[in-house]
Amino acid sequence: MTEINRAVPPPDAPMRPSELPLPDATTLTNGLRVMTLPDRRAPVVELRLILPYAGRAYDAPDWVGLSGATARLLIAGTPTRTSFEIADEADRYGGYISVSANTETAILSARCLAPYTEPMIRLIADVLLNPIFPSDEVEIDRANTLQRLRLQRSQPAFLAEERFRIALFGDHPYHRLAPDENALQRWQTEHLRAFHATRYRPHEATLLVVGDFEPETLLNWLNDALGAWQGAVVQDPLPTPAMQNTEVGWLLVERPNSVQSHLMLGTLCPPRTAPESLALHGAVTLLGGGASSRLFLTVREQYGYAYSVGAHLDYYLRISAFVAEAQTATENTRDAARQIRTEIERLIQEPVPPLEMDATRNYLIGRHMISRLTLGSLADLYKQTVLYTLPLDYWRRYPDLLGALTPQEVQSAAARYLQPERFVTVVVGEPSPTKPIP
Repeated sequence: MTEINRAVPPPDAPMRPSELPLPDATTLTNGLRVMTLPDRRAPVVELRLILPYAGRAYDAPDWVGLSGATARLLIAGTPTRTSFEIADEADRYGGYISVSANTETAILSARCLAPYTEPMIRLIADVLLNPIFPSDEVEIDRANTLQRLRLQRSQPAFLAEERFRIALFGDHPYHRLAPDENALQRWQTEHLRAFHATRYRPHEATLLVVGDFEPETLLNWLNDALGAWQGAVVQDPLPTPAMQNTEVGWLLVERPNSVQSHLMLGTLCPPRTAPESLALHGAVTLLGGGASSRLFLTVREQYGYAYSVGAHLDYYLRISAFVAEAQTATENTRDAARQIRTEIERLIQEPVPPLEMDATRNYLIGRHMISRLTLGSLADLYKQTVLYTLPLDYWRRYPDLLGALTPQEVQSAAARYLQPERFVTVVVGEPSPTKPIP
């Protein structure tokens, strides 16, 4: 009987070849771009409508949060359907409709069983073209949002991110994280209608459809349902942020008598379309992406400075942000921050071992393969192509791009963009033990 050495992990099995299908793209007469990807693994259809120029960054300075209210209340009623009827109808089709606004875009997401694709498209068209934003629904949403906002302001993670974004972006609209409470108290139905009329336009919007359908039939349904959706192009007024933090150093958000600290450390980096973006993504994953990353193994496992620690990149259309984050006991705050910086400096100064690079590469490829397992996750994968203006075949080439990524490229990207002197460190917690790191 062969003896097994359990101290040595088995070799990784070779990745099975799997070519990701590409969606077809066409443009309707009203300027709406439609990307279709038939996939009959399940009798389901997933729809994602991406509306540029409809996120928080496009709110007027004295109306921050109006974009989010417009998105949430888009499904609050039309001349022929109440909010309950919209939800009930989507449920009868075996799916849902939801609308949300992020920093730059508004996104309508929907799902239905394949036999109900045509009526679901008609339902989407009704809420998209004919929202009435009923005053009673506006008041309910106002009360709920105000309650949620006040709860968020009691949470260290929210307070840390709010201050962190201001330190990164200053007055640029990318810093906006939550509604302005004064604006929240003031907006009415007419303000939501005006934002919708200005920002919810078909030109430059993209509808992504993945699932069990015939493309020609689907396009006919879309032309019939959405042909009346018209509107002039909304010009993009946002400047590209400078790739330099507005603030650097150590910033404290005082939370007296707190027994724990929430720590965020980071800096601005290039956008996802930049040549070194993938190498930087590899560096940040190696540093803090998961339970086998350096930060997890040292800050948490070896030293016990934090019970949660990691690093990631926040992506925007024009830029990205490197973020290292930890939750730690108050007395360990400075040690946790110091160790995070130590690991970043080690990544910059020491060559990346080939085995560690292989593990990071396999982790990223594995996550990518998992993201293709369901129709919904496949739709969300291609949604990123639209959000960040990636080449249409980017995700098909992604495993090969990772396979060609070298330890030297990863270290070079870290050395170029993760210099500690560029960092801002935000701590939410008790003032006394969280003095600046000497």
